[in-house]
Amino acid sequence: MQHLVALRGAGRVELAAYGLADAEHQVEKELRALWPEAAAQVLDVARSEGGSRIVEEFRIRYRVQGTVAVTAPTEDEARKSALRVLRERFTGSRFELVTWDVVPSATA
Repeated sequence: MQHLVALRGAGRVELAAYGLADAEHQVEKELRALWPEAAAQVLDVARSEGGSRIVEEFRIRYRVQGTVAVTAPTEDEARKSALRVLRERFTGSRFELVTWDVVPSATA
């Protein structure tokens, strides 16, 4: 049986960028590359160190949300399968420590 499971994730990453806008753009671009169907949102961008340099380190807090289509016999199995799909998709990226949540009553 086909299920659509709505999931959202949140996390923090550190990265080097040329400024606040570049840091935000990098995170949104990389999240969309990992999960094109999802909505990615940067919640907070802060410099890791003081001082102004050409390339700076930034700490970024983000959220990503979307749906994953899976085939499973039950809704519970569908949720587990969708979480597994996203964990595998994000493994090896700077976003692999995302904390995932299933959006309540969003399976169909």
